[in-house]
Amino acid sequence: MKLQHGAATLVLGVQYGDEGKGKLVDVLAEQADLVCRVQGGNNAGHTIWVNGEKIVTQLLPSGILRENCEIGIGAGVVVDPLVLRDELKKVKAQGYDITPERLHIDYRASVILPYHKNLDMKRELERSKSTTKIGTTGRGIGPTYASRAYREGPRIAEIANPDNFRAWLKSQPHLMDGLDQKLMDEFLETSEQLRPYMKDLAMIANNRMAQGGRLLLEGAQGAMLDVSFGTYPFVTSSNLVSGSCAGGLGIPPWKITNIVGVIKAYSTRVGNGPYPAELFGDFADELRKRGNEFGTNTGRPRSVGWLDLVALRYLSKINGLTGLAIMKADVLAGIENIGIITSYRDKRTQAEMTGYPMTQAAWENVEPVVEFVQGWDAVSSGTTLNKEYQAFVKKVEEFIDVPSIYISTGAERSEGIWM
Repeated sequence: MKLQHGAATLVLGVQYGDEGKGKLVDVLAEQADLVCRVQGGNNAGHTIWVNGEKIVTQLLPSGILRENCEIGIGAGVVVDPLVLRDELKKVKAQGYDITPERLHIDYRASVILPYHKNLDMKRELERSKSTTKIGTTGRGIGPTYASRAYREGPRIAEIANPDNFRAWLKSQPHLMDGLDQKLMDEFLETSEQLRPYMKDLAMIANNRMAQGGRLLLEGAQGAMLDVSFGTYPFVTSSNLVSGSCAGGLGIPPWKITNIVGVIKAYSTRVGNGPYPAELFGDFADELRKRGNEFGTNTGRPRSVGWLDLVALRYLSKINGLTGLAIMKADVLAGIENIGIITSYRDKRTQAEMTGYPMTQAAWENVEPVVEFVQGWDAVSSGTTLNKEYQAFVKKVEEFIDVPSIYISTGAERSEGIWM
């Protein structure tokens, strides 16, 4: 796949997150001039394997590993300055130099404060007494987006100047909760360290494209967790679908000429909420172990299940996918029969659902109809896909009407085939 000059390519997840977006962005970043995160916060992590070394990012885009490109954190992202500071230190210690000339943090990105994290955990504790517990990471992401909607939370621009930051907190005293003098000093010191990276990323991005530059936008999490189109209320706090990603950076939507949806050959979910595909028992434990399905940031074990083509077809339309990247099929190698969900049945009536579930009650009553196809011993032989796996890929393509353009054959950045 060739990135287009003067335009942007968007890579986003079309399941519940953890699909392997980081690897694909890292591969494509070799061609890119600017790689940007556009929403979410440090509740989403990306794992990349390079020559046996594991690199994990939370806020920094996966493009950090390619010295040829600049990287950016867009206005749609919520930033914990202390987390970003520590991540920069860690990445630099691994040999990747991130200078102010390479990294741009948009002035308009919202700042996560201790108040937001405390509120996040308090509300989750309250939810745990009912059936509405979300399974939040407790990183303060939702409350920070809420503060933005209330027009009360500071942005990177406000913490760039110590006097402005103090004045902002004085006008919103409740935001001081948990911010004692020691932590306040640490915030101010960190803000000083990050100041050279603070810029108008939106204009940088538009200027790069005007000069013929190739942009790569990196989505976080997955469309099934989108606050509008996901399994509400068990979703994240930001819009993850393609139509919102241009706004998270500040570029015209028509500048995004390719939208690549990333999926696993099976599925996983972290946290609570509807998950019709979920498997249980010894097989689920084995699949989780095979795929190392534990949260990048939290270490929480992920629920595992078959590939849900019903949800994938719906979200491929919402996102306008131009291509599909299928990851981790190698995890399923050696399994005799592979399940795929081809329709939903209503548990209450046993009738086939004709529309897509719109309510929590509808999701709770989804009974998946699973079709099994022949498994594969290996994904490929060299650059040729195994015939059983080819049949699987073809079925997915025909069901959702989107061509596959990339097949991952292993964890390393070098293990993949462009179709």
